[in-house]
Amino acid sequence: MEKAAEDIIVAIILASILIVILAVFTLLFFLVFVRKKRILQKNKEELSVSYEKALLQTRVEIQEQTLNHISGEIHDNIGQVLSFVKLSLSTAFQLSDAAKQTKIEESVSLIAEVINDLRDLSKSLSFEKIKKEGLCEVIKYESERLKRNGIIEAEATITGNPTPLGTQKELLLFRIFQEITNNSLKHSGSPVLIINLNYSIDLFTLTVTDKGKGFDTSDLDKFKGLGLDNMQERAALIGATIHMESKLGKGCVTLISVPHDM
Repeated sequence: MEKAAEDIIVAIILASILIVILAVFTLLFFLVFVRKKRILQKNKEELSVSYEKALLQTRVEIQEQTLNHISGEIHDNIGQVLSFVKLSLSTAFQLSDAAKQTKIEESVSLIAEVINDLRDLSKSLSFEKIKKEGLCEVIKYESERLKRNGIIEAEATITGNPTPLGTQKELLLFRIFQEITNNSLKHSGSPVLIINLNYSIDLFTLTVTDKGKGFDTSDLDKFKGLGLDNMQERAALIGATIHMESKLGKGCVTLISVPHDM
């Protein structure tokens, strides 16, 4: 009887110890779970703040880019044409009636061109334009502007069925595209810029190719001034990746890949 009683006591003690151990492990697991959840929540909040800051900064940069473009167009194009019209009309008083009529007709034609240029400026790139027309149309417009102004032979092609990626995502993508384009214009010396937007079922890719001097991608630290880190950070915020391929004398190809949201 005493032996049985001792066995029961031992069993109770062991059971109690196991229960305590199980309770401790359960508590520890719960505390670890809560801690991880808090860390994930904090990371999520920090990512959200970073995303909003990047969007705000992107909007400001696009507005600055637009204002610089408008300022340049007014100074280099519209201002010069209007000055020429003014000078032309100021000398018309000394001409015959037929010559005056010719001057007036030429001036009217030039003013009509200025009006068209002003209309183009009123459609200048901004985040509102991206919101209304989408990334595809905005990049096409930008390439046409570069080509029309004689800056570079830019050609944009679209493959697949264009589908919206979301205004915020397209806003960041466009700013990345602007930075790539600006780098090419400033540093590559390329006569052409080839742009392709490819829409597939599960992936969107934007490829920008120039035929310039190129550089050695094995030492990208030398090119920090090109804003590569900034582009990478913005790409990461929208789940995109940026891959650059370049060789000295062989130009540069930049590929941006964005998986579609499931």
